[in-house]
This record gives sequence, structure tokens and C-alpha cells, in this order.
Amino acid sequence: MPAVKHDVLNELGFALLNKGGIPEGHAHIVADHLVTSNLKGHDSHGVARIPDYVSRMKGTQYVRWEDHTVLRDTPTIATIDGGGCNGIVASTLAVDIAVAKARASSIGIVGLHNTTHVGRLGDFPVRIADQGMVGMVLTNVGGVFMSPFGSADRRLPPNPLAMAVPRRDGPPLMLDMTLSAVAGGKIQQKKARNEPLPEGWLIDHEGRAVTDAVRFSGDADEVGMLPLGGMQLGHKGHGLSMMMEAIVGPLSLAGVTRDGKAGNGVLFIALDIESFTDMDTYKEEVEGLVEWVTSARPLPGFQRLYAPGEIEEETTRKRMAEGIDIPDSTWAELTRTAEELNVPVPAV
Repeated sequence: MPAVKHDVLNELGFALLNKGGIPEGHAHIVADHLVTSNLKGHDSHGVARIPDYVSRMKGTQYVRWEDHTVLRDTPTIATIDGGGCNGIVASTLAVDIAVAKARASSIGIVGLHNTTHVGRLGDFPVRIADQGMVGMVLTNVGGVFMSPFGSADRRLPPNPLAMAVPRRDGPPLMLDMTLSAVAGGKIQQKKARNEPLPEGWLIDHEGRAVTDAVRFSGDADEVGMLPLGGMQLGHKGHGLSMMMEAIVGPLSLAGVTRDGKAGNGVLFIALDIESFTDMDTYKEEVEGLVEWVTSARPLPGFQRLYAPGEIEEETTRKRMAEGIDIPDSTWAELTRTAEELNVPVPAV
């Protein structure tokens, strides 16, 4: 398993995406996004995605963000049909629209649909928080692999959500989570590492735990992913997911998930903090919350308590120094893609 420096991985990712058909400026946006996901420990949304992204572009014309259609536009909201454009690029630029509207009108909301995979959701609200705002991203995206509470039939996407707020010192607080037990990419990472799945992720129609990662994609009619909360409290993840569908699908104009097809919509929400209170007061409140919660006494086996996003920042510092571990199977796929595109592969 090679450990690759983030800048080396970024250069390789950019070259593969650019040679694969993404224009230079957009290829940089996507490569930065993917490598940052690896740095933060979310390998399921990192460079392992590149071979699939490149494969999907074969024989197709790259759809530029500039060709998107604005379906509705007011001082506070916009709804956008991406026309099949790159989801990571579209989401990055949709954030800018939401921020501009919030700066002018206190709140900005952008509904986006009809794009490719939008990547790691946690990237986007942090961009909003960095502008001194509350950032929220709601979705009804992803493959339809989550089961409703009480069934193993696949009926819902993971419907991730993410939010971030600025802090007085250091990176924003950031929460990025799915409403399924885990993201589907986490199972692919287990498969790539030839590791069994923990119990509580997948079940069959008898309610039995499934620990073979291969069955996730190879036995879709018989295996489903549990909602957040699992067999005991999964009604919560189930209920939240359905509410996300009812909010995001219609408002983004993506439509709700049904008949095995995900709606694939996103809402980007920016709230201008200084329209509500002054920034210093807000940050003092946030720091007071963090200090109070993380001062709780850790249980045996816990070294410390974390605020949302702090584990990602800790992982980033470690991987910046030591490199990013890439599973052998993932590195082999990247190498094959590089050979197909005549891109030099760095020695690792």
C-alpha cells in the first residue's frame, strides 16, 4: 500500500482528469476536491473515484458549467439545471452564487440538479463558513441502496447532509454525514482493502447481518443498507431521509426518489451571520459550546472528545506529513488509467 504525498497525488489526479476530457480549470477544481477528501480521511470520496470518472467520460462530450440553465432566479434563491455538467465543479460554483445572494439579502439558497457525482459534501459548507456565514447542504443524491426501517428492499439514496459554521480560531465546525449507516463508498473501500464489513451496515431479507462487501454490489436484490440508527433506531434515519426527499427533491426541481431512480438534487444554503448578530458575539457563543462539550470526561478507551470537523483536521495534519495511504488495488486502477491516457505515473 503506497503512501503518496498529497501534492504528487494532486498532480497525478489533475493529469488524469485533464487527459480524460475535463478542461484545465475544471480539472484543477476536481483534483483539489478529491485529494482534499483523501487528506481528511474520506478515502471513499477521494482519488479512488478517478478511474470511474474517466471511464464515464469516454465517448462523450464534456458538459461545461457555462452551459447550465437558470430556471428561477430571485434576490434570495436560484434553481439551476446543470445539463449534465460535472457535479463537483457545479457545486463549487453554486456555493459562490448562494454566498453572493446571502451577502446581498441575508439568505441565499441554490437548488441544483442534473449533474454528475457531486463528490464529498463536507467541502461545500466549509466554503460558505469561510465567508463568515452558516453553510448548509441538503441532498437526495446517491445510488438507491438504503432500506427503509423494517425492510431490506432498497428504496432510498444515502441522502447526505453537511453543515459548517465559522469559529474564532481555526477551521470551521463541520458536520458531514449520510442518513444511511455509512456511505456506499465506504463499502467499496473495505472491498478494495479486502476487509470484512462490520455488522450493522448491511442486512438480508431475514434481517441477518451481511459482512461480505462483494454482496453490496453483486446481490442488490437480496441485500440492503440499514438506515442511520440501524436495527434499533433506524426509524430516525429512515424518517430524516424521507423528509430530505420531500424538501430537496421538489425544491431543487430534481424530483423525489422513486422506482429505483434517485432524484439527485442539492440545496446549498448560506445564512449571513451578521444579519442576525455581530460576528464576535457569534464566535464567542460557538467557542463556549465547543469548550463546554469537549471538556466532558472521556470514557475508558477514549483519548479526548472532538467537536465536529476536528477529526478531519487532525487526519489532514497527519497525512500532510506522512502521505496518503492508497490501497494497492486503487493504485493499480490509477496506474491502468494513466497507461490508457499516456500519463506518467510517479514513483512511490
